[in-house]
Amino acid sequence: ANPIVLDDDAEGVVVVSVEGEHDIYTAPTLRERLEEALGRGGGIVVDLTRATFVDSSVLGALLDARRRALESNQGFVVCVGDTVEPGVQRILDITGLVPVLPVVRRRDEAIEAARSNGTAG
Repeated sequence: ANPIVLDDDAEGVVVVSVEGEHDIYTAPTLRERLEEALGRGGGIVVDLTRATFVDSSVLGALLDARRRALESNQGFVVCVGDTVEPGVQRILDITGLVPVLPVVRRRDEAIEAARSNGTAG
């Protein structure tokens, strides 16, 4: 199993941790988790540091959630860790999503940015 876990240790921010490989088959689960995170009304961090592969359906889910977060003034930040897995980096490169999402390296940095409504300097 490749878990997608909600972690709300960070005050005012829900962290959605995505581990392992995720594609069109697990994207619906990710959408459900993101839905739940959005419902809590705070900032959202999607933690891909332990993801080894994501495909375009996963990115689609992230972009939808990002759009909805923006509409309701919730911060939405993706963190990828210091060393990004090739299977994650590749799709980020192809889609040019780094400026869009926004993507940062460190989880604490991501939490801080999401908390301040995704407006990291």
